[in-house]
Amino acid sequence: MKKKSIILIICLIVVPIFSSIRDTSNWVKVKEANKNTIINFRLGLRQKNLDILESTLLDVSNPKSINYGKWWSSDEIMDLIEPSVDDIKIVISYLLENGCFNIENHRDMVKASANVDDIEKMFNVKMATFSHKVKNQFIVRSSESYSVPREIKSLVHIVTGVSELPHYNTGPKSHKININERQESIEKGADPGLIIPYTLQKLYGIPIGMGNDSASSVCVVEFEDYASFNKEDLFEFAAATATPHINVDHIIGPFEPYAPGGEATLDVQYAGSISEGASVWFWTVDGWMFEFATDFFNTPVIPDVVSMSYGWPEPGQCDRFIAHCVDEDAEQYVQRVNIEFQKIGLRGTTLLAASGDQGAPGDSNMDCKSHKHPLSTSFPGASPWVTSVGATMLAEKPSTDSEDPYQYSAPICNKKKCATSTEELVCTYPQSLITTGGGFSNYSPMPSYQQKAVNDYFNSGVKFPNSTFFNSSNRAFPDISALGHNYFILAAGADQVIDGTSCSSPVLAGIISLLNGYRISVGKPPLGFINPLLYQLYEDNPAAYNDIEKGNNYCTEHCCAETGFESAKGYDAVTGLGTPVYQEFLNYIQTLN
Repeated sequence: MKKKSIILIICLIVVPIFSSIRDTSNWVKVKEANKNTIINFRLGLRQKNLDILESTLLDVSNPKSINYGKWWSSDEIMDLIEPSVDDIKIVISYLLENGCFNIENHRDMVKASANVDDIEKMFNVKMATFSHKVKNQFIVRSSESYSVPREIKSLVHIVTGVSELPHYNTGPKSHKININERQESIEKGADPGLIIPYTLQKLYGIPIGMGNDSASSVCVVEFEDYASFNKEDLFEFAAATATPHINVDHIIGPFEPYAPGGEATLDVQYAGSISEGASVWFWTVDGWMFEFATDFFNTPVIPDVVSMSYGWPEPGQCDRFIAHCVDEDAEQYVQRVNIEFQKIGLRGTTLLAASGDQGAPGDSNMDCKSHKHPLSTSFPGASPWVTSVGATMLAEKPSTDSEDPYQYSAPICNKKKCATSTEELVCTYPQSLITTGGGFSNYSPMPSYQQKAVNDYFNSGVKFPNSTFFNSSNRAFPDISALGHNYFILAAGADQVIDGTSCSSPVLAGIISLLNGYRISVGKPPLGFINPLLYQLYEDNPAAYNDIEKGNNYCTEHCCAETGFESAKGYDAVTGLGTPVYQEFLNYIQTLN
């Protein structure tokens, strides 16, 4: 009988978009735009009292503060930071005078629509129709850089929807192999067994079958081309892994279940299975981080925890295919999105982001050949206002060790070998298909909540890259890690195996959802922006983390460079504080306000 093949997917943090997105030649200008075509765009207005916004968020998220957990409403936040009423009126009046319609005033952001003729006059551009070579898609965008009209230039920070050429994801890198061949071909040093939800529950001490408070919620976000999941796959995944069926009860944005993607499927199956009965949200985004953050904040009811498995180096945020900043540069774009993340955190939502799959060299140095800029970052993974999640893998067990601590009953483990090791290592190529990302932000200063832990890292005695390659006074990432190698998923009816920080981020989201479930059940607010708590917990009880003390992130998905960051006792820019010990986390939050 012919053995069933399995698709092996490298789950890039960028959900593979940037392996091809650098080349915008897939978009071809075919003709001038019809003057009557409608363009939807948005203006990010300049905000005020941003120092108070930041200090307030740090206060209410500090577990030692008397204000801990006192999250603000969206109206309270906007009352603090919105521009003056007169400034908003000037912007809206200008838009109305220039033919705009469908104008939505969101106080620090305005959405509007206009026809091509009026867009060209306002932003001094020439609009064109572009066709995608692969997808049967057309889009109208400017064929050159825009400029903000002088009448509102001092009031407007960012314009989106005019110049960006989106990327349409053609799927993760994949090739078909027999799963047994996959397991036998793994480089020595990594457990070749599959990871299923039960593996994670046992490894991190998560009670199985405990259920969750139905008021707790977890959300996974997908960017670019609305990668979706198939609901039938959720039934088959539950049967194969002996886990409860996952019910996705909120779907926001375009949804295409007939073409499920590996990333979306992974996110739903692991955030949903680990959160055990939480309300599961699936959110697709037309645009990039600014569009997501502003739409999310302006949604009246939002989930408690969000996982994002996408990213790109901070200096590349203004590449034409992402944000195409004009009057702003990449740093200003990152700063603006960070403000939007702060607003979301102050509402009481935890944002998590994968730290990257290309190690310290990152997506800017995937071939490991750059000597001038050998290290790069990942955004939003390097943002101080998200919880950055790295990846580990299980060590290969000695051949003399026959004990299986997991005692699997899942049907998939009767067919294929599931993991048997309990020792975690840095997830790195070539033992894994990816290397966990980590390093230091290009732009964001080191936040107070991690200063002590990072200073201890610098005094740990491990080797660091040349000081000219990174800014040691900036935000270090990741914050925490979880397994990111050999995950079993079921997509489009087929068994698949995935590696990536894209695996670890939704798992952490599920764990935080469980902790939120406890707090909600005793009448307390959700954990919200969790970073100050993570570092305070480590200071109070290091045993709350499985410390990954050896290894490095010198490699990418393809090669190993000469420099990067090394693991150390305590915090390091490879796996952060380590991986969670669930019961210790729960014990700690039971003591909080």
